[in-house]
Amino acid sequence: MKKIVLMMLVMVSMSVKMNAQWFVGGGANFGYLKDNFQFALHPQAGYEFNDRWAVGFGLGFSMVSSDVYFYAEPYGRFNCWNNDKVFVDVKGRAEFLFGSDDYVAQVGFTPSVRFKVNDRWQVYGDAGLFGAEHVGGNWCPAFGFGSIGITTGVIYKF
Repeated sequence: MKKIVLMMLVMVSMSVKMNAQWFVGGGANFGYLKDNFQFALHPQAGYEFNDRWAVGFGLGFSMVSSDVYFYAEPYGRFNCWNNDKVFVDVKGRAEFLFGSDDYVAQVGFTPSVRFKVNDRWQVYGDAGLFGAEHVGGNWCPAFGFGSIGITTGVIYKF
């Protein structure tokens, strides 16, 4: 127990020195997938190490017609360019979806754009996946910006 408390204190003191920040937020998307309506909610939490690097984790659910899927998504975010108001990022992510009869896994990269509203709030948009997808027991390429692959949301920094 003492080791855990000590590690937490070290992390907190490092975050103050490095100007790192915790954040929470989430997004939503909707669209059509093979003539079926889909809706998804994406709550997330994460930690910004510095101006370039962040890690996060999302939990959420997705509904396709009457099928419900739950998912977990760890990711890392790298900021490629910014001008203090607009941030262009690349997210490396792995997503695991669990449904009543299905299991889907995706790994790859997602382009992302964030807009700084003020020091605490940001609005973001993620588009597509460039990587691989495991569906029906097989891995296959997953590339595209389909309507279902576009997510918009907000982030709040502490």
